[in-house]
Amino acid sequence: MTRCAALGVALSLALLAGPAAAQQIYRREPAKGLILPGHKVLVDNGRCPRGQILEVTGGTNPGLRGRHGQSTERQRRCIQRF
Repeated sequence: MTRCAALGVALSLALLAGPAAAQQIYRREPAKGLILPGHKVLVDNGRCPRGQILEVTGGTNPGLRGRHGQSTERQRRCIQRF
């Protein structure tokens, strides 16, 4: 009985993990400092052609120097919608 219950719990958690792992799509680009350097977010603000979405990669704040005293800007590009 305990094996069956453990299997049921594991299966339930696996099914719930799928939708939770989906990436959130923002309507507006997050403000400065809200995207960690190197992390990517999707923004659907109408700047990209139909069938594409804006991918924004966080950079370091120019006021706060990153590794080796360098800072990077946010990068933006249109990618195919999935």
